Amino acid sequence: MFPEKRDRWGIHGPAQARENAWGMGWWRYRVPGLGHVDWARLIDRLYEHGYRGVVSVEPEDPVWGGTEENVLTGLSAARRTLTRHVMTSPR
Repeated sequence: MFPEKRDRWGIHGPAQARENAWGMGWWRYRVPGLGHVDWARLIDRLYEHGYRGVVSVEPEDPVWGGTEENVLTGLSAARRTLTRHVMTSPR
């Protein structure tokens, strides 16, 4: 997160005239494990409140995109981060 940019553009970021496709302003997409989210706490709260649905990862991180190899590397990082926190059902 970039607080100085949030203060300039507000929570929605620049709505027009973005310099590039990833110019979201005060934040950018990150795969789980590489950003500021405390995934253990977030998933714990979901369970506490009865959520038993799916946790989906969308590969929109600009660092881990552009090529199939990059996307697979980013998804592997997300899986390593989330696997230890998510209950799985037997197959």
